Parts: sequence; structure tokens; C-alpha cells
Amino acid sequence: MRITKLTLAVLVATGTLFTSCSSDDNNKIEDVLKFTKTLDDIDTSGLTIPTNYEFTRNQETTVNFSGQTTRLNQVVEIGALMTTVDPIPTQTDFTNRFNQATEFTDTSLNGSKNVRSKVAASVGLFSDNTSASDAIKADFDGYLTNQLTVLASKEEAAQGVAGIYDGKRFLNEKGLEYNQAFYKGLIGALAMDQTLNHYFNRLDDNFDGTNAYKTANDAGTLVSEANYTTMEHHFDEAYGYVYGAGDADKLLGHYLEEITGQSYFANIPEIVKNAFIIGRAAVVAKQYEARDAAIEVLRYQLSKIPAARGVYYLQKAKGSIDGEDSRAAFHALSEAYGFIYSLQFTYNPLTNEPYFTKAESEALVNKLYGSTNGFYDLTAEKLEELSEEIVAKYDFTIEQVNQ
Repeated sequence: MRITKLTLAVLVATGTLFTSCSSDDNNKIEDVLKFTKTLDDIDTSGLTIPTNYEFTRNQETTVNFSGQTTRLNQVVEIGALMTTVDPIPTQTDFTNRFNQATEFTDTSLNGSKNVRSKVAASVGLFSDNTSASDAIKADFDGYLTNQLTVLASKEEAAQGVAGIYDGKRFLNEKGLEYNQAFYKGLIGALAMDQTLNHYFNRLDDNFDGTNAYKTANDAGTLVSEANYTTMEHHFDEAYGYVYGAGDADKLLGHYLEEITGQSYFANIPEIVKNAFIIGRAAVVAKQYEARDAAIEVLRYQLSKIPAARGVYYLQKAKGSIDGEDSRAAFHALSEAYGFIYSLQFTYNPLTNEPYFTKAESEALVNKLYGSTNGFYDLTAEKLEELSEEIVAKYDFTIEQVNQ
């Protein structure tokens, strides 16, 4: 029996909490409601922990996440191109950048590292599920291709009509801003998936049970022509998908900072920063229990972001969706769309699975956008229902999201 807060509420309301559940299920209820992962769960004894994410060997840095910086900056330029009207981009413009990593205005972004190849590409979720990976990649191809039609429209956006709203919002015929779906969807499909489901699964080996990278780390064996072990580098690459683009970031790192505006979650950035530092220090010290405890903290804390921000934008949209002009809610709803899409890439350390499966995430997106008229068919009541479905899988409430 899968236990969520919603399940618990139903069981209590119907008086079946102890008659319909086994003792194991009752224990699961307690686990879900009490489950949390903070820095206090990491045994740091024996570790030398620096103030910042700075690690050296022979007085030279061992930290390298340049590939992640490149891809995150590629995303920024592609996203900006999605709202460029003078001139309007072509399909080739998008394909060159997203698929081929060519023709970037910033020529340093041209090369072998492209964004598309890393979308839905983690060993944890997609090593034996290429059909799901291909379908997700196709979603992002569609956001780019379909945006061309929106940009070409000279109409004011309306139900059934793609165009511009409020002089700056490019809405499709159902009210969605494709650039917001692109950005917020990549928070999960690129940054979160690569961090939580890929590199954290590739620290000991190539997800094949050989422990080859752990053996090399124990022996201090460095990657050829580099100053780091493979395990160190993979931990850095996970870090890079969060922090690699600095202030220019539009994905996970950006919303890690923005979530401080929700007071209940304001401590997450500091927890995440320190968990990364502790985890990397544990790799250096070959203290793998401490490393894995830090990873649990990171998976737990980072997985809150798409849920907390998705519900935040659903709640924000409630204020205008039933108003005289429902389009005023569509920017927030477009952001919520992308965050909800990203839920399938989260990682729950209690179950070692995403908080929402791909099917469950898609079902939520369908409830938000899948009707004939998309956002134009929504009501405040529907947005509240969606908010409740999301927080039911987490250990926080709608009220806490709104704080």
C-alpha cells in the first residue's frame, strides 16, 4: 500500500486507519510523516570540511565541472532565442544549438557538448528505458518547434489563437508559454536528472556493480592528464548542474536561490551548499558512509524544489484564473507546467524512486493543460485540487508553500 498524506487523511476520515492497514503500513505512515534529511544526519567526524567548494591536490584544484557550465549556458541562449522576434529564429537555429551545439552567439559554447543528449539521460532512470528518454527529448523538440508558430503570429493571444499577450508573453492557442515549459522542464529533465539520478549513481562505478571508480578512488588513481579521481570528478559534475552557471543560471541553481522567498523553505540553499561540500570532502577522505548520507540530504532537499515552486505558481494563478481576464494567470501556470513536468526526475531517499513516476507527472500535467482549451478551461478549484495532489507526496502543506 502506498502511503501519502492524502491516503492518511482518507484513512482517518473513514475510521479505517487501523482496521484496513497492516502494522507494516502503519509504520510506513509514520515513516512518511517523519521522514526528513538534514545536515544533522551526516556523521562528519574525521572529515576536513572547507568553507567553500574548494579542493586541491599538490596545491592545484581538483574541481572541474566545465562541461556542466557549458550546457547550462547553452540553455540560456536557446531560451532567449525562443522569445526573439527580430529576426524570428528558424528550425535550423534551434536544431543547431539544441542538438548540434553549433552557431551559438557565444562561440565558446560551440563543440561536442550539446543539451539534447543529456535530457532524460541518467543511468538511474533511463539506462534500460530508451523509449521514455526519447519521448521526453521529443517533448523539448516540440517546445522549440511549436514556438516558431507562436512567434510568427501577429494576433493577440486568445482561446484557440496563438499570439502575444501583455506585450511580452508568447502564448500558444491553449495559453502555454513554450519557453517557460522549456526552462522549467529542463530543471528536472536536465539539471535534476543529471545530478540526482545520474552522477550520484556513477560515483562507485558505471552503474554496473564493478566498484571500479571506488577502487580507483581508494588507490588515489587519477584520471589521465587530470588532477582528480573519477569519483571526485563525478561528484563535481553533479555539483556543476546546480552551480555551474553562477548568476546566469535559469535552471536548478536559480530556483534554489529563489525558493528563499518562501520562508518555510528558506534554509534549503544553505543546507544544499553545505551538503555538497561535506559530500565532496567525504570522497577525498574515502568516508563513503558520510558521502552517501550527504547525497541523501541533497536528493531530499533538491527534490522539494519542483514541488514547492510548482504549487507556489498554482496558488499564485488562483488569484486571477477566475477573473475578468484569465490570461493574467497563464504566465504562472506555464511555470507551474514545467515544474510539475519536472517532478518525475526527483529522488525520494525513503523509496529510492521519484516522488512522482513519469506516468503520475504526466497525469498531473494533463489535468493542468490537457483539456481542449488548456489553461482557458481551468478554475481556482481545479488549481487547488492539483496543489493538494502534489503536496500529498511530500512532508509539507499548501499553507507552508504559501508562507
